[in-house]
Amino acid sequence: MSGDNRTADEVRASIEETRADLGETAAALAAKADVKARVKQAATDKKQAVVERTQELTAAAAEKATEIKAAAAGKAAEVKEAAADKTAQVKEAAADKTAQVKEAAAVKAAHLRAATDEKSAQAGVAGDRVVHQFTEGSPAEVARRPVPLALVAAIVLGGAAVIATVLRRRR
Repeated sequence: MSGDNRTADEVRASIEETRADLGETAAALAAKADVKARVKQAATDKKQAVVERTQELTAAAAEKATEIKAAAAGKAAEVKEAAADKTAQVKEAAADKTAQVKEAAAVKAAHLRAATDEKSAQAGVAGDRVVHQFTEGSPAEVARRPVPLALVAAIVLGGAAVIATVLRRRR
């Protein structure tokens, strides 16, 4: 210690520091020599890494599920709106078609009424002729007169028109 100008306290502090360094070095060497402890520490580190990664993946999956749920809700709303639009279009088309059918039915009914009235009038005239044909003259003359084919046809057509009108009104 001839060249050393340090005080005793400084030397003691230096010794303590050196002892601490040596203690740490010895502990490090002992830790490296203790394979079982190192394997256990590595397993603990890996386990912690797996737990952290699992938490990250779980959080990412939850976030993705939320995004998918929101997207599905958006698509469902779009589909619902499209369905409502289509329903409105179909209702409008059905109403238009119903109005057209109703109008066509009214026109057909008017034509049928006119035809029925015409046939009824024809049948009435023919009926008057038949009555006249079968009431004037002697019974022998009346019996010899043939029934005109046109009269029979008019009566049949008039009856068919009346039946058709009645059946259409029931529908």
